[in-house]
Amino acid sequence: MVNFPLAWLVSVLAAIATAALATNGRMPVPARVFFCVFLMSLAAIGIVLGLRLSFEMNVPAQLQPIIALLMGPSAYLGFLTLTQDGDQSWKRPFAINAGLVVIAQIAILVSLPVSGDFIVLAFNIAYLIRIAAFLGRNPDEFIHVAAQAMPLMRTALYAIIALLGLMVAADFAIVAAGVFAGDGGAMQLLSGASGILAAFCFAVALIVAPQIVRLGMTGLARKQPQPASSEEDRRLLEELGAMMDETNLFCDTNLTLVRVARRLVVPARQVSNAVNRCTGDNFSRYLNGFRIRHAQELLRDTSLPVTEIMLEAGFVSKSSFNGEFRRITGLTPSQYRTRNKAM
Repeated sequence: MVNFPLAWLVSVLAAIATAALATNGRMPVPARVFFCVFLMSLAAIGIVLGLRLSFEMNVPAQLQPIIALLMGPSAYLGFLTLTQDGDQSWKRPFAINAGLVVIAQIAILVSLPVSGDFIVLAFNIAYLIRIAAFLGRNPDEFIHVAAQAMPLMRTALYAIIALLGLMVAADFAIVAAGVFAGDGGAMQLLSGASGILAAFCFAVALIVAPQIVRLGMTGLARKQPQPASSEEDRRLLEELGAMMDETNLFCDTNLTLVRVARRLVVPARQVSNAVNRCTGDNFSRYLNGFRIRHAQELLRDTSLPVTEIMLEAGFVSKSSFNGEFRRITGLTPSQYRTRNKAM
């Protein structure tokens, strides 16, 4: 009887996630491609580990560091693309990061005195730091991500950071074993154990993290002082407000900063800056203000269930709707309806 390697579980999950992501038309094509490369690399590493540990096939071991070099850059470019406005803006970062991958792969293939594991370790540390830097970015910088999708995007960011952190810890243990012990058997054991641990933890992250990370993560970014608003900012904000009132565009749960900017025929950064300077809020909170005012109107003037009003106003998460409603009105939706019906 052939045992199904535990490491292959992550390959199956990654393959399913790749198929789902590839058909997600809401995400820009370059971002989808980069994230699919990340997931396919993860699936390939799981397959290689399964072959090594369960079937004692050593040839795939030579592929493992080469595949591992793709994970950090592809994830980094995926998140970076979500922050860039313009169809061509991803090409220069892609060329730079692809060049770094090629240089690192050549360094491994030419058998330099430096261990391939050491090269992978340094590479993953560098990209772990670069990806972690996205945590400090303002939500408005992710111009292709709808406000409702920000918690999910943050969850994905934390999961990838955790996975790369596990890979760094595993690579460090392997390098340390090679330097201080020189025991090939110990290195193989460490490699296998770390691969299984990474597969298990990532599987748990895929299933459990979305249920845990339900915090208002859009407030995690530190607010930066904004310059005083200009006449152009105020004019643009007035035009934006009029468009929202006339079209109820805010009811679209997948509305992004880029889509709003295209309707106004201005760059997304200009819209974000105008909102920041004139209101002191980011675009997500500004947008939620329209949604909550619409929800207040429906609560006062209709007998629709609160859940239906939540969806009508453009929210998809009950916790997000309740949190924003309480932040703006100081009441829960039910309390607001009770109070206004009694008046």
